[in-house]
Amino acid sequence: MKVIFSLFGILFLFSPGAHAQTRTDAPYLLPQTIFVGDPGRLIVPLSPYLSGIEPFILEALGDLPQAPDLVIRRIELERRGESSRLLIDFVPYAPGTLILPALDFLPLPNLEVQVSSILTPSQMTLSEPASPLAVPGTSFLIYGTFTLVLILLALGIAGSLWGRSHFREFWERLRRRSLLRGMTKFLRRLKQDCGLEKNEGPEYYLSLLSTESREFLSLFMGINCRPLTAGEFLELPQKNTALDPARLCRLFRTWDTLRFSGRGMEMADMFQALDEMDALVAVLDKAQREKFLPKSFQSAPGAAMGEAL
Repeated sequence: MKVIFSLFGILFLFSPGAHAQTRTDAPYLLPQTIFVGDPGRLIVPLSPYLSGIEPFILEALGDLPQAPDLVIRRIELERRGESSRLLIDFVPYAPGTLILPALDFLPLPNLEVQVSSILTPSQMTLSEPASPLAVPGTSFLIYGTFTLVLILLALGIAGSLWGRSHFREFWERLRRRSLLRGMTKFLRRLKQDCGLEKNEGPEYYLSLLSTESREFLSLFMGINCRPLTAGEFLELPQKNTALDPARLCRLFRTWDTLRFSGRGMEMADMFQALDEMDALVAVLDKAQREKFLPKSFQSAPGAAMGEAL
């Protein structure tokens, strides 16, 4: 078939009618202006001497000629009555005058097309790279996180202003509960030691009880009760009946009398002292549970007499 095309092409080239073609027989483009990257079609009217060629269509990539700056996608020989024309579909990838590759099966003069560019020479430089696109939801995540931080910060400030006194009160009650439990365990352990009747006399155990009681009251009230005499307890601030200064005065005066009178002391006196201190701790524990105890003992007049912890 290629041989037949070649023969008809030679007849077309050397026939008198081929040189007598008018401009209406010249190849033309559809569309008339083709830009880089746009598909176009070159229509080549053929001589009547080629009317004997059967119409054909070439679309396979291996049967189509190619060029570096131009890709041919389809070639068709179309017959319309007595005339024939060649349709070449292509896509250019460079501006300027491009020469179509030669067709082995249909010798024709060099065919060329004019390709335009949408860019002017001053626009041939590449623009700056576009900014990276944000992941969908990024703005919501950023502003949402910022709003959440502001809300937490506002809640923290409000909580610190409102809850400072409440937290201080809670911590103070928790500290006193711990002191009461510790004193209760000490009294129980001391009572067990007294019941074993070891070599130490009741005066020794009463001295331990007095020292530990003063330490407990100092931590419980926030007033240094360690160096106070029995009479000085009367000068302590009286904010409630649980820690009555008169009761503390009588308690420590009785103990000092038993310890330093020189009349001797029985173990029964020691058990009575333990019961008195145990009763005082029970009263304080009840007042603490019922929230009858003041938040602080140092704000009232008279608290300065003892050294604050």
